Amino acid sequence: MAETDSNRLVDPETGFSRQTGTYSCLRPPIPLPPINQPLSIAEFCLSVFHSTSTDGATTFIVNATTGEMLFYSQFVSQVRSLAYSLQQRYSLCQNDVALVLSPPSVHIPVVYLALLSLGIVVSPANPLSSNSELAHQIQLSKPVVAFATSQTSRKIPSLKHGTIILDSPEFLSLLTQPNIDNDVIKRVNVNQSDTAAILYSSGTTGRVKGVMITHRNLIAMMAMIHHINTNEAEGNEKPPRSVTFFTVPLFHVFGFFMLLGAVVSANTVVFLERFDFKEMLRAVEKYKVTGMPVSPPLVVAFVKSDLTKKYDLRSLQGLGCGGAPLGKDISQRFKEKFPNVLLIQVKTENSVPMAETDTNQRRAVVDPNTGFCSQTKTFHSIRPPVPLPPPSQPLSLPHYALSLLRTSTAGDTTFIVDATNDQSLSYSQFIAQVHSLAYSLKKNYSLSQNDVAFILSPPSFHVPLLYFALMALGIVVSPSNPLSSESEIAHQVRLSKPVIAFATSKMSSKLPSLKLGTVILDSPKFQSFLTQPNVDAAVFDSVKVSQQDTAAILYSSGTTGRVKGVKLSHLNIIALIAGYYHIRAPEQADEPHPVSFFTVPFFHVFGFFMLARVFSLGETMVFTERFEFVAMLRAIEKYKVTFMPVSPPLVVAFIKLDLTKKYDLSSLLLLGSGGAPLGKEVAERFKEKFPTVELVQGYGLTETAGGATRVVGPEEAARYGTVGRLGENMEAKIVDPETGEAQPPGQRGELWLRGPTVMKGYVGDEKATAETLDSQGWLKTGDICYFDSEGFVYIVDRLKELIKYKAYQVPPAELEHLLLSHPEIADAAVIPYPDEEAGQIPMAYVVRNPGSSITEAGVMDFIAKQVAPYKKIRRVAFISSIPKSPAGKILRRELVTHSLSAAKSKL
Repeated sequence: MAETDSNRLVDPETGFSRQTGTYSCLRPPIPLPPINQPLSIAEFCLSVFHSTSTDGATTFIVNATTGEMLFYSQFVSQVRSLAYSLQQRYSLCQNDVALVLSPPSVHIPVVYLALLSLGIVVSPANPLSSNSELAHQIQLSKPVVAFATSQTSRKIPSLKHGTIILDSPEFLSLLTQPNIDNDVIKRVNVNQSDTAAILYSSGTTGRVKGVMITHRNLIAMMAMIHHINTNEAEGNEKPPRSVTFFTVPLFHVFGFFMLLGAVVSANTVVFLERFDFKEMLRAVEKYKVTGMPVSPPLVVAFVKSDLTKKYDLRSLQGLGCGGAPLGKDISQRFKEKFPNVLLIQVKTENSVPMAETDTNQRRAVVDPNTGFCSQTKTFHSIRPPVPLPPPSQPLSLPHYALSLLRTSTAGDTTFIVDATNDQSLSYSQFIAQVHSLAYSLKKNYSLSQNDVAFILSPPSFHVPLLYFALMALGIVVSPSNPLSSESEIAHQVRLSKPVIAFATSKMSSKLPSLKLGTVILDSPKFQSFLTQPNVDAAVFDSVKVSQQDTAAILYSSGTTGRVKGVKLSHLNIIALIAGYYHIRAPEQADEPHPVSFFTVPFFHVFGFFMLARVFSLGETMVFTERFEFVAMLRAIEKYKVTFMPVSPPLVVAFIKLDLTKKYDLSSLLLLGSGGAPLGKEVAERFKEKFPTVELVQGYGLTETAGGATRVVGPEEAARYGTVGRLGENMEAKIVDPETGEAQPPGQRGELWLRGPTVMKGYVGDEKATAETLDSQGWLKTGDICYFDSEGFVYIVDRLKELIKYKAYQVPPAELEHLLLSHPEIADAAVIPYPDEEAGQIPMAYVVRNPGSSITEAGVMDFIAKQVAPYKKIRRVAFISSIPKSPAGKILRRELVTHSLSAAKSKL
């Protein structure tokens, strides 16, 4: 698991990674909307337009042949009117395909954006195509409706919803509907991974093919344009609006893309119904054109034709040349004739166009040591990027894990061991039982994709079997702590709204009645689900699960307050597992088989993702039904455990207890500490006692699927106190809580994270989601941190108020709510109190009601009856009043200081 080869880093000069053999972009990543956020390219373009431009009187598009034009206010109004009209009059469904066959006109961009906003796939074709060419394209894209002029409509065969004639009075009426519902577009939830357009290309060879471009593809390109526009505008006067003359047709990928780019930039588009060089020059002069996409032959015409001297072309600032290589001689001659016009080479692929220029002022550099970009004030991971499956590919977490496993292990390798009874399952046995369970659940219960299944069970083989079977069927798993009280479980059930539960007979009494009931895990019926004969394995593979679908709802206190349900998508966990899989060290012949002992429960985010990680890497995991230190030591010796996830209190136990000398722990190679910061002194004492065991730290939250930063390799492990470097594909900001300004390396602030592992949000709690996730996908962790000069992260303090008891999260607000329900308590506050064994314990400051005689023991007993054991209040102090701010917020820092000074005075 250790990484020692420095060649795995990306070369800051070339962007090349020797490990992956891949070149990565050296420019800083462009911020994109969270991939889980429903968002069409139309909505993205219009939202950017509205956020950067308030001038609806600006001209959007001009037909230079007829002089017809649309202002932006008219364009936006017509898009909304057409979208509304189409939704009211035609039975179009999301992902239906609409063929567009028309020469250039001001209607085309209106049709594009209206359709895209409704989730309809736009498929524009060349109006000069022959009947046979058009028939082939229709055969490929299978449109249900067409938009064409009266002249081009003759080429189109009969379609399900017919052909809408663009030059008819009926169509014009669709653009000017009175009393339209302006929320009609907002109510359509378009996934970014959905297909936005099918554009026709010959691919690399052969006959015409239909290229499927997603909303995400186009959003990424438009975000780049917006990012460049924003950076160029910083500190400068607002530049004059660009006017672009379109020499490329609107059905072409470059014309399609450029139209959207014009909206994002609030620029003006000029076109001719039929291209003519002289008419183009006249339009450049008349409309003060500033830029044009061109082909090499058109550059040659500019160089050779004397017509250029007859028109005023001084407004021209740049030409983007693509379609074929441009000779050096022609480039030089163009520069001599037009010294003030920038000639840019553009490469156009079948997806989206990309420009190459020598304008280095646009290139922001990421510091290779820290990953910090001074332009965006964002930290980027300096580990090699990890390849992820295409987001539009249907793929569940179990199927992804299986795809990795099949390349790394044999079926007879042991996957899981219950050390309590020495039972085990091999990989082949586990997979067979997963298939059988998925088949049985599909056959016996009316479960639908995205239904939620609540799981309440102590550790057993059944839990990972359920996880894999349910998630493969597109069912959302929601595991809970079996020690939770009935009121805590009732709250979680209200949040996640499960339709079915899986529990042991002992735990099932805590569950309310659910739509499909509760399946008892220790019953003969459930056992029979695992060993069905003649299982149809196709059931497991037949369900198409989107990576953006929710895979699990795990419970967390978020940054503050009561327990919340964290929605993690399949992609969130796939991205985390991909990091471990692709960045792992090459296996050595003499290395022992990796065996992990689980000290964390399966319902915890760390146990949840570790299960998937161990499976994907073909390793072995060992657990006990109930954690005991001696049983753990016995298991390490018996099963030759090589790795353990641990909390700081467990590291302290390893140091202090002589029991460790009674067992052979020589197989241990690595301990991964998380859940709370590990002190430098504790780390050093551990290293003295166990010099051959690597002790590394990591940092993550339930909201990041358990991962964010980690230490890799012995060199990084030697840096005591750090939680490692930013994980693969992750970004971070350090934000001053007072000013909201992002900070450079060495400065402290709240850690914000963004990346593919960041949650979808909190289930049933939009307010908490909005407070934790901003509109650009940044997760506010509530932790005060800083990056050092080599990109290592250090946790300094908690901005959030959670108490970490043995790596469990204890929310003070929840305990305060319970305390205030006691008739003898007037006011209360709960704070963390330092404890060597537990890290922190909950301490209550209590204000008694007049005449109350409640004791410390009475307070602790009152709470203990209502919460899980780890949430118990373990220290109580009585006080005359709780210090609060003018706004009524508890000043916990004052109470923490008071508790520590009181403890010192007793020494």
